[in-house]
Parts: sequence; structure tokens; C-alpha cells
Amino acid sequence: MTSDKKFNIRENKIIILPLLPAIVILILILKGYWVKNDRKVFPVNIPCRGNMIVEAQYDNQRAKMVTTLYFSFLDGHKILVSLSGTGYLYDKQGNITQRKTLLRNIYYDYIHEGKSSGTYSLTSTQINIDSVDNMDWKMSSLLLMNSFFLTGHTDTLALKKYDDNTLLIESNQSPVTLCVFKKGI
Repeated sequence: MTSDKKFNIRENKIIILPLLPAIVILILILKGYWVKNDRKVFPVNIPCRGNMIVEAQYDNQRAKMVTTLYFSFLDGHKILVSLSGTGYLYDKQGNITQRKTLLRNIYYDYIHEGKSSGTYSLTSTQINIDSVDNMDWKMSSLLLMNSFFLTGHTDTLALKKYDDNTLLIESNQSPVTLCVFKKGI
């Protein structure tokens, strides 16, 4: 049995061309849906804010830092961490001996080491220190991760989803901070 109708490419182009924009729009909508669901799984493309308190006890003194942290993934395997806060040194009696201001942006190159563990190696490439930042090397070495004050230093962090709007950032010693994402992004 043979058909009298021949496949006409010209007629099929006329049918397909009007459908092409609709197909492209459908693909973009589906891609947006997948990206939205990916952010729910792990919202790495959304910046977050958190508070960080660090306390350290040494032989003859105690150090403490209260800081606000801003954390954001940037393009090209880069991360920005902004810190603003105050560091304190105490003597044996608990009196404040030094008070220093911290205000800096740290830019990192990162390598995603393990997806299952959520570990990232962060190497500080640039540290922008504001003029009011007077945290010296001594206090920095007591309270900050090395990459927060030494350009070129690498620290490893684990980034774990805590809930739909919160990211837990951990170092190999302890949790660093809970970062909270804005609702509705």
C-alpha cells in the first residue's frame, strides 16, 4: 500500500515555525522551575546574613569577638564574606584590656571538594580592610580564621542546609555561623 501524499518540507516548516517561540518559552519556564527547586535543595546562589560569636581562652587572657557576617557566592567560583564587628581582649579578672573594630570584605576563590559532605576549600585572594578596622595581627590570630586576615591562605568549610531559609557554615573545629536567607527570593 502506498500513499499518494508526499512529505512536503515546505508545509511542515509553516506548521513548526509558529510553534517555535512557544516551545522556547516552555523550556525557559521549566528551566526557571528547576532552578527554583535547586535553590530549595541548596540555595547557594542567594546571599545570607548571620551573626558570629567567637570566644577563645588562653593561658593569661580571654578573647571574644561579636560579628555580623554576610556570605555570598559570586560568579566564576568566587565567594564574598563581609565581616563587621568588635573584638575584645580580657585579663584574668575579666576586665577588657583591648577593644578592636573589625570591618572587612574577603574575596575567595573556591573549590567544591565534596558534594555529599558540602565541603569547600576557600583561598582568600583579596582582603579589603576599611579605614575604621583596627584589628591588629595579634587579635586577628586569636579570633579569626587565617583566611580572614592572611591573603592567599586556604581554609576548608562545610556548607550545610539547616532548613529552607538557613545555611550552617562550619569549620573543621566547630560551627562558624548560621546564615539566614531572605524569604521570597
